[in-house]
Amino acid sequence: MINPQILEAIKKMPNVERLEMIEFALKLMREEMEKPKKLSLTAAAEIMHSYYETESSLTKFVDTCNEDFYEYQDYA
Repeated sequence: MINPQILEAIKKMPNVERLEMIEFALKLMREEMEKPKKLSLTAAAEIMHSYYETESSLTKFVDTCNEDFYEYQDYA
Protein backbone atom coordinates (compact mmCIF):
# COMPACT_ATOMS: atom_id res chain seq x y z
CA MET A 1 0.00 0.00 0.00
CA ILE A 2 1.25 3.45 -0.84
CA ASN A 3 2.01 5.73 2.08
CA PRO A 4 -0.67 8.49 2.34
CA GLN A 5 2.08 11.10 2.76
CA ILE A 6 3.53 10.09 -0.60
CA LEU A 7 0.10 10.39 -2.24
CA GLU A 8 -0.35 13.87 -0.77
CA ALA A 9 3.09 14.91 -2.03
CA ILE A 10 2.20 13.64 -5.51
CA LYS A 11 -1.05 15.63 -5.48
CA LYS A 12 0.91 18.80 -4.72
CA MET A 13 3.41 18.28 -7.57
CA PRO A 14 3.05 20.10 -10.87
CA ASN A 15 2.00 17.89 -13.77
CA VAL A 16 5.47 18.01 -15.33
CA GLU A 17 7.03 16.53 -12.18
CA ARG A 18 4.29 13.91 -11.98
CA LEU A 19 5.04 12.84 -15.54
CA GLU A 20 8.75 12.65 -14.77
CA MET A 21 8.00 10.45 -11.78
CA ILE A 22 5.75 8.18 -13.87
CA GLU A 23 8.42 7.90 -16.57
CA PHE A 24 11.01 7.04 -13.93
CA ALA A 25 8.75 4.36 -12.43
CA LEU A 26 8.07 2.89 -15.89
CA LYS A 27 11.80 2.82 -16.62
CA LEU A 28 12.39 0.90 -13.37
CA MET A 29 9.63 -1.55 -14.24
CA ARG A 30 10.99 -2.13 -17.76
CA GLU A 31 14.49 -2.75 -16.42
CA GLU A 32 13.10 -5.23 -13.89
CA MET A 33 11.05 -7.03 -16.57
CA GLU A 34 14.08 -7.35 -18.85
CA LYS A 35 16.15 -9.13 -16.22
CA PRO A 36 15.89 -12.86 -16.76
CA LYS A 37 14.58 -14.59 -13.69
CA LYS A 38 16.55 -17.76 -13.12
CA LEU A 39 14.83 -20.54 -11.26
CA SER A 40 16.64 -23.62 -10.11
CA LEU A 41 15.12 -27.02 -10.71
CA THR A 42 14.84 -27.48 -6.97
CA ALA A 43 12.87 -24.25 -6.58
CA ALA A 44 10.66 -25.16 -9.54
CA ALA A 45 9.97 -28.61 -8.05
CA GLU A 46 9.05 -27.02 -4.72
CA ILE A 47 6.63 -24.66 -6.44
CA MET A 48 4.94 -27.52 -8.32
CA HIS A 49 4.96 -30.00 -5.41
CA SER A 50 1.48 -29.09 -4.14
CA TYR A 51 -0.03 -29.73 -7.58
CA TYR A 52 1.14 -33.34 -7.54
CA GLU A 53 0.11 -34.26 -4.00
CA THR A 54 -2.68 -36.79 -3.48
CA GLU A 55 -6.14 -35.27 -3.91
CA SER A 56 -4.77 -32.17 -5.65
CA SER A 57 -6.41 -30.70 -8.73
CA LEU A 58 -4.05 -32.58 -11.06
CA THR A 59 -4.37 -36.03 -9.52
CA LYS A 60 -8.00 -36.36 -10.61
CA PHE A 61 -6.70 -36.54 -14.20
CA VAL A 62 -4.27 -39.36 -13.44
CA ASP A 63 -5.06 -42.79 -14.82
CA THR A 64 -4.81 -45.16 -11.89
CA CYS A 65 -5.12 -48.24 -14.10
CA ASN A 66 -1.82 -50.13 -14.31
CA GLU A 67 -2.47 -51.53 -17.79
CA ASP A 68 -0.53 -50.13 -20.74
CA PHE A 69 -2.47 -47.57 -22.74
CA TYR A 70 -1.85 -49.21 -26.09
CA GLU A 71 -3.60 -52.36 -24.87
CA TYR A 72 -6.87 -50.55 -24.05
CA GLN A 73 -9.75 -51.79 -26.16
CA ASP A 74 -12.17 -49.02 -25.25
CA TYR A 75 -10.15 -45.88 -25.85
CA ALA A 76 -11.56 -43.22 -28.17
